[in-house]
This record gives sequence, structure tokens and C-alpha cells, in this order.
Amino acid sequence: MLLTITPNPTIDRMLHVPTLTTGLVHRATSMQVGAGGKGLNVARAARTLGGKVMVTAPLAGHSGRLLADLLALEGLPADWYWLESGETRAAELLTHDSGDATVINEPGENMSPQAWSDFAGHVERLAAQARAVAFCGSLLPGVEPEALGVLARALVSPQRAVYLDTSVAALAAVLAQPSGLCLKVNRAELAVGLGRSVEDFSIGQVIEAGLALLAQGAVLVVVTLGAEGGLAIAPEGCWQASSPQVEVVSTVGSGDSFLAGLAVARMEGRSLASALALGVACGAANATTNLPGRFEHSVVETLLSQINVERQV
Repeated sequence: MLLTITPNPTIDRMLHVPTLTTGLVHRATSMQVGAGGKGLNVARAARTLGGKVMVTAPLAGHSGRLLADLLALEGLPADWYWLESGETRAAELLTHDSGDATVINEPGENMSPQAWSDFAGHVERLAAQARAVAFCGSLLPGVEPEALGVLARALVSPQRAVYLDTSVAALAAVLAQPSGLCLKVNRAELAVGLGRSVEDFSIGQVIEAGLALLAQGAVLVVVTLGAEGGLAIAPEGCWQASSPQVEVVSTVGSGDSFLAGLAVARMEGRSLASALALGVACGAANATTNLPGRFEHSVVETLLSQINVERQV
């Protein structure tokens, strides 16, 4: 089972407007409401690939109950942790005819140290049943950046891979202490987390950074490169997978879908090169839809045939 943890879930409101211009009134031509958050997208994509999944997150208030109800309608297994007060946040995903989606995220409710400690215990109990665990997304306000890495490292075992996909302060803290973890980042996140310039962060430098993280104890470093595909850096070697050509509707959720493909393939015992290719195919398939983490398995299979994987180191 793949357990996904979303520390800061959302109610996603997905609207489409033909054009998007700041300072003007817009009328949406379509609207959908769904349970949102990176870990939920990972679980959706993993289930499409045939993986067994479980999701968890801290939920609060009326909006939290709505999120739980919406996910139940999708049939995704969940075991929630309920906060005593507050409301689960919302996010606006605006798609339009001329480019990628625009996303506006609310910050989320404050989480006390005691609530985080209780949530961590909840996660540890669920992880005992999992073969892989994925921490996905930002932290609620009030949680120390180092707390995510502490919890993630505590779950690592020879039988259980722990993936971590976060950003900003929490990512910087994990990059300083990556021991035992499988890190999933995009190139810009890695550059910022290491205090490097995004514009000058070449693929060669990305590989060097990944090798340095392995030397600090990371088990695996996977880096998404947008149109240039993705990298997987591990003790057994480094591979780069090309990206297939697709007509992009929205890249929201593509990184989550990438992680799902990689994690499911690794649980199935596939090689790292094969897992990287499946991850890239899932990320590209996701970009062809306007609903994060929702794509057809047949599209993934078609895109896989267009991906080349080459060893770099």
C-alpha cells in the first residue's frame, strides 16, 4: 500500500474562463469542486496505475467535512485526522484558453505543536501498514519546518520507502538532513532550497547536487525538468528521461502524477530507469487534462513509447 500524507489539504474550485486579465470581471464557463492537495493527487494517479492507496490529512470544520465527502464520492480510501477548530482552506484553479492554469492558494489554519504531535502519531499508526509513504505539499502555519523531515525520517525502514515532496522552508530543512529519504523536487525548488540561482542551474549542476545529497544519506533524488523530462539519481547511477510532446491544458498535479508513477513502479520492483519513465509519462498525461491527478491509463501507455531514458553517470 502507498500511504500519502497531505499536511495542508484544500477544497479545489476549478474554473475555466476563455481569457484571464487582472483587474477585470470574468464569467466562468465551467466550474468543478473537488478534494484537493498534492497527496490526494498522488493517490488518484497511483490508483489509476493499479496501486493500492490510502490517504490522510488534517481536516477541520465544515469545509473539512466537505472535502471528506467529496473524496468519498471518488472511492479513495482515507483515514483523516480531525483538528478541534478552524476550517480547511480552499484553492482557486483558473484555466483559460491561452496557457497554463493560474492557482491561488489560501494559507490554511494554524496548527499547534500538540496537534502536529498528535497528527504525527496518527501517521505513524497508518504507516505501519504501508510499503511506501509519500509526504506531499506544504505545512500548515504554526508547524516548524524541521518537523516534516523528523517525521519522515522516523518512518524509514528497510521494507518501506519514504518519499518527500515539499518546498520553501520545509524543503530547505530536509535538504540539510536528507538521511534515508527519497526526495522529489523540480529544478527550481532544488535550486532555491540549496540557495542557488535558478537561471544558472544546469542539468550537470542538478546532477552534482543530487550526488551531494546522496553523500549526505539520501536514498534517491528525482528531479522534474519540465520539457526536458526528469532525472533520477541513486547510488546505482543516474538516468535522464525525455519528455513526450503533449498539448498542455494544465500542469497542476503533473509533479504529483510523476511521483505516483515512480512510487508505484518501484513498489512493483521495476528498475529505476523504468520507474523514471513511468513517472514522466504520468506527469505528461496529467498535463493534458484540467483535473489534477486524473488521467487515463491508456494515455500513459501511449506516452511511454515516446520516452527515451539515458544513463548520465
